[in-house]
Amino acid sequence: MTLPLLLLACSSSPAPSGGADPEAPGVLVLAGGGTEGEVGDASAWSARLYGALLEGGDVTGDGRVRVVVLSTAEETDWLPQYLVWLGADEAENLRVGSREQAQAADPSEYDAAFLKGGDQGEYYDLWNDTALEDGLLALHARGGGIGGTSAGAMSQSQWALAGGQDLVSDDVLADSHSPYLDDADGGSGVHDDFLGLLPGALVDTHFTERGRLGRLLGAMALAREQGAPDDLLGVGLEQQTGIVVRDGVVTVHGVGGVSLLRGGSFVREDGVPLRATDVTLQVLTEGGRFDLDRLDLDSGEGMTRPDGAVDVTPTAPGASEAAAWAVDGDLRTHEERCAFVAERDPRPFTLRAGQDAPLLDGAICLTGAHESDDRATVQEAALAALAAAPGAGAFLVAFESSLERAAADGDTVRFADNPEVDGAERATIVLDGSAVEWTSASPLPSPYDLGDGSLHAVGLGPLTVHVLADSAGTGVTWDQRARAVIGW
Repeated sequence: MTLPLLLLACSSSPAPSGGADPEAPGVLVLAGGGTEGEVGDASAWSARLYGALLEGGDVTGDGRVRVVVLSTAEETDWLPQYLVWLGADEAENLRVGSREQAQAADPSEYDAAFLKGGDQGEYYDLWNDTALEDGLLALHARGGGIGGTSAGAMSQSQWALAGGQDLVSDDVLADSHSPYLDDADGGSGVHDDFLGLLPGALVDTHFTERGRLGRLLGAMALAREQGAPDDLLGVGLEQQTGIVVRDGVVTVHGVGGVSLLRGGSFVREDGVPLRATDVTLQVLTEGGRFDLDRLDLDSGEGMTRPDGAVDVTPTAPGASEAAAWAVDGDLRTHEERCAFVAERDPRPFTLRAGQDAPLLDGAICLTGAHESDDRATVQEAALAALAAAPGAGAFLVAFESSLERAAADGDTVRFADNPEVDGAERATIVLDGSAVEWTSASPLPSPYDLGDGSLHAVGLGPLTVHVLADSAGTGVTWDQRARAVIGW
């Protein structure tokens, strides 16, 4: 018997109208990237999300709602026209491609501002500590909306990954001090002195599309090393999905998931993979909400699950057969050595039993993780499989890595490099679903759906995330039956 794996979510509630409270800051709109809907399509994800940008109305008092669209690159008229269709009286592009232009810009004369996608490192270099930044902060403080997509969303968090480097998960899982975490101009690529509109958070975008779970964890580890609090909130926004922040309450809109990560312990050592343990992960879909000041991911306090979420009872794994066992990250056939196999070709995903005994009980193995051609599918399929098999745990194993268990080791899994593949070992991401309490499915098809409407994103939580590598050198292993990191 195979079980369908679900994968995504969305709803449609119109943005409130009326003027802003002059004593309250305006809304924030952060989108994970992706193609917007067509002008006139009120059901599109972008209409529901971007429409919130205008809910403050005429905050300047000039009788018109005016929006400025900011970028450093060439503009088109499409986005201003889209914002006018959503309700603005006027919308115009402002290209700010130098610090001189940023010193001359004054977005505070508008009622709302939208930061386009692009390069958040360039935004930081050209706009930080300028009149443009001051104007955006003044606009927001008096009730004007600030929005952004992709780089424009990442630039709004208190801790911003904005080094101008093309960092991918594979980099930080191979070397926690990857030079791609540095700023291209020197120093750290994580900054806490830019807009800082979303407090206590670090945002990443295109989250599933580009398999950025490892990247976000690496950026969070660096931020905490630089002084970010232990409760720093990592926010992963999938494409065509985003959040609206009103008075500290965050609402999810769109067709994908929003991943929330917090807590845990991190180890960063030069030249070796990132390691982490006990990071909590919850994934919300359309209509899910959370309060920034009250959010506790472990207990779910301060969080409202999406409509349609269901309570689940996880099943604990039993003892695995006492026999030697191994999974090489370059072999899809080795996924058959785990209790469950997440079939991901073609979509929609299905879950079935593994066929290559001895099986590791309660486990899902996804090989080829973090590779550019498969990274989105692996990250997506892992969450879908965990929603379909509450209580299971997923191992995201890179080409260059392997899992091992000796016959005498019982349920102890060791992490090692893959001698069959050139390259340094990558850390394996372990997603432990033993405490999962709920799951949900989006009512709308995923952006990765093949056109028949059968693939939907999932929400679920809480999961516990571990990033583990080099058992021989670190002494750290994983007990699959006890669901515990040993030797940390």
